Amino acid sequence: MKTLVLGASGQIGAYTVQDLVEFYKAEVIAASRKLANVKKAMWDLRLADRVKIIELDASNTGDVAKLAEAEKVDTVVNCAWYQTNLSVMEACIRVGAHYTDLGGLFDTTLKQLQLDEKWKSAGINATIGLGSTPGLTNIAGAAGAAKLDKVETINIYCTWGNTLPVKEPGWPGYSIRTVMDEFTQEPVMWLDGKHVKQPVLSGETTVAMQDPIGKITAYFVKHSEPATMGRYIGKGCRNVTFRIGFPSTDLATFKTLKNLGFADMTEIAIGEARVSPLDFLTAMYQRAISKSRGEPPSREEYEYDAFRIDVFGLRKESPATVTYHIITWNDPERGISSARDTSVPPSVVSEWQAKEKIKKAGVFPPEAIVDPVPFFVEVGKRKIRIEEHFTETRKFY
Repeated sequence: MKTLVLGASGQIGAYTVQDLVEFYKAEVIAASRKLANVKKAMWDLRLADRVKIIELDASNTGDVAKLAEAEKVDTVVNCAWYQTNLSVMEACIRVGAHYTDLGGLFDTTLKQLQLDEKWKSAGINATIGLGSTPGLTNIAGAAGAAKLDKVETINIYCTWGNTLPVKEPGWPGYSIRTVMDEFTQEPVMWLDGKHVKQPVLSGETTVAMQDPIGKITAYFVKHSEPATMGRYIGKGCRNVTFRIGFPSTDLATFKTLKNLGFADMTEIAIGEARVSPLDFLTAMYQRAISKSRGEPPSREEYEYDAFRIDVFGLRKESPATVTYHIITWNDPERGISSARDTSVPPSVVSEWQAKEKIKKAGVFPPEAIVDPVPFFVEVGKRKIRIEEHFTETRKFY
C-alpha cells in the first residue's frame, strides 16, 4: 500500500504516519505546507528514514493531484484543516485514489456527501469524518443501532483531561483552529428528524463518564455527527446530539482566546508583518505540539480522551439502551499520547480501502460503511479501549 498523508506535521497527521508505517508497513509520503515542520515531526518520531517527506499545500488541488499521480498512491489521508477536504477530494477523483479525512465540521461534511454520485462513477471510495469524533463515535452509534429494532435518540459526549495533582490548562487533542470554530459557530443538532440550529455552548447537561472521570458538564458544539447519523443510521432515528465536556481550565482558556479575538481570520499589522490572530494562534499551537514530541515520554498513564455514546430505542417492542464507553490513555510503552484515538482510525480505513475490505464506491460517513466489530478489534490493538453496555426493560404485565 502506498499512502499520501497530508498535514503530516500536525499532532494527528504525524501519528497517522507512524501508525501506517508501524502497523501496516505502508509506503508513506508525509506531506505538509512547510518542509521544515514535517521533517522535524518525522525525525522526532524516528520515521525520517522510513517515509518520503514532501512540502505540499493540501489546498492546492493541482499540486496534490500531480504528486498523487506521479507517486501512484493507492490512498490519501487528509489530516490537514477540514477546509481543504473538498480540494483534496477533487485531486483524488482526478487520479483515482481512495480518500479519508478527520471530519468536515458539519457544513463541509454535507458538501462532501453531495459528491457521492461522482465518486461512484469514478469507482473509488471516500470515507469521511474518520477520527475519534467524528469517527469512533459514529461507528459506535451504528454498532448500537444494529442491536435495536428501532432507534429513537443517539447522544454523544466527549471530554479529555489528566490525573495530575495540579490541573493546568492544556492543548486539545485536535486542531486549535477547530476549537475556535466550535466556540464561534452555531451548532446544529438532529432534532425530531431535522437539523436545528442551537446557540453556541447551549444544551448544558451533566453526564457520568468512565472512571476516573466521573460527572462532567457538557455543551452543544458544532460537529459532524448530527450532520449524518440521523439519516445514515436509519431505523427511525429522530434525534442525534453532540456535546463536549471541556475541562474547566481549558474551557476558561478557550473562552478567553475567543474573547481576545484569536478566532479572527482578518490580518492585523505587527510591525512590518501582517498576520491573522487565528494563524498566529495556530503557529503557537503547532510549535507547542512539535516541542512536546521531542520530550521524553511519561512512564505512566496520566492523560486521557474519553467518549460516551448512548443509543436509545426499542428491542422486541421494549425500551432498550446500548451505551459505549471509549477511553484512550497515553501509551507509556510507545510514547504516544491519547490523541492516537484520532490518528489511528484513518490509518485503519486507509489500509482497508487499499486491501478492498472497504469496496463500495461513493462518499460515505463511517457509520454507513465501516464494520463496527472488526474495526473495534483493530483499534483495540493500539489500546483504544471500547466497552459496550446493553440495558433492556422487560415488563411482566
